[in-house]
Amino acid sequence: MNINYLFIKKAFIGLAVLLAGYVLYLLILSFVSRPDKMNIDFSPIKGSAQFSSSVEVSQLESSPSPNFDYKVVGFRASSSRASVIVERNNQTFVVQQGALLENKYKLFSVNSEYATFEYNGNIFQLSTKLTVDN
Repeated sequence: MNINYLFIKKAFIGLAVLLAGYVLYLLILSFVSRPDKMNIDFSPIKGSAQFSSSVEVSQLESSPSPNFDYKVVGFRASSSRASVIVERNNQTFVVQQGALLENKYKLFSVNSEYATFEYNGNIFQLSTKLTVDN
């Protein structure tokens, strides 16, 4: 069996030259095809996005609400996963223990008498004694 090493050597060199040419072509193509210049406008956002950011700032700066006027509609007191359903201004909120009510008041604990919320060191308690309104 006669192996032509010269032919194999030239085939590998030719393959390497073709591969190097392709890589060089891709490199030149990447330099030539730059992205178009984009017109970026940093003007203030108008509409609801600006309104929501101002609300967040005012919540951070405001002191605790003196009228914590939530009403307990229902609750589930448990040692591990307590939750409470509160209502204010015809809006209903379901809050689990450790979660925030309206991104402000943290539900600290729930038992058969009180639901305890905390905000900036102030404690707010809501009675969990449910009454039936007729």
